[in-house]
Amino acid sequence: MSEKVVPMIHVPDVRATVEWYQSIGFTVMETYGGAGEGFSFGIISFGNSQVMFSEGGQSSAGHRREVDLYVYADSVDAVYERLKGRVDVVEDPHDTFYGMREFIIRDLNRFWITFGQPSTFQMLMTAVRERNIESVRAALAIDVEKGDLKPETLSAALAAATSGDNQSPDIRELLTQAGAVPPAEVDVETLQSYVGKYKGEPGIEFNVTLEEGRLVTAPRGQEPLRLMALNRTTFRPMAFDNFGIVTFNVEAGRTTGCDVTHGDHTMQLKRLDE
Repeated sequence: MSEKVVPMIHVPDVRATVEWYQSIGFTVMETYGGAGEGFSFGIISFGNSQVMFSEGGQSSAGHRREVDLYVYADSVDAVYERLKGRVDVVEDPHDTFYGMREFIIRDLNRFWITFGQPSTFQMLMTAVRERNIESVRAALAIDVEKGDLKPETLSAALAAATSGDNQSPDIRELLTQAGAVPPAEVDVETLQSYVGKYKGEPGIEFNVTLEEGRLVTAPRGQEPLRLMALNRTTFRPMAFDNFGIVTFNVEAGRTTGCDVTHGDHTMQLKRLDE
């Protein structure tokens, strides 16, 4: 038997839970009887994964749950179309900054189930990093159908395809034909003026360095992020979509701080004097 991990979730009613999951497309593998007409234990599957249900648990009424399920699907939008109107939808399909397209529902016990698949952006950037021209074509074809990729997203892919170990003239040509334009160019002297330490409230801080002609930011406790210029003062991470932007504040020729915008929220950070 191959090694694997199968979660076991304790629920109030195993039979009702098994039947609910079966109704949204899971397969019932095994059930075991309990007292009366109920089940004491059940195993369901989705693709190659399994989940076990056992009796004696409680449902969750809170926003924060003790357990959720994350389900990888081949087509999140198709699953959503099949389920909407039949289940309690928490979040409609959307692309996340970490490269997944997801939607979230609650099961009958009020636990979250997130269905996810790599977003078109993630597919494209992975294909560029792997220099897989056929996968680049596939991602661009999806974009033609759905229009998922923003102009700056194509620019990020083009920048990745023209730097470091990712360089590929064929992929660069494909991206250019798809409408990608090079990111804004900012002179090294200006980039150097943004290098330094920045701090905001409550306890938000990160370092900005210059590596191989590109700004790199390292938020405390996180992996460094390479930045791509949108204009002379505004930058976004190359490897993430919808993650946010960094705008450097310059007064009288001196960088005094930056604004970090994520969604509708903007944090103001001051540059620390060396």
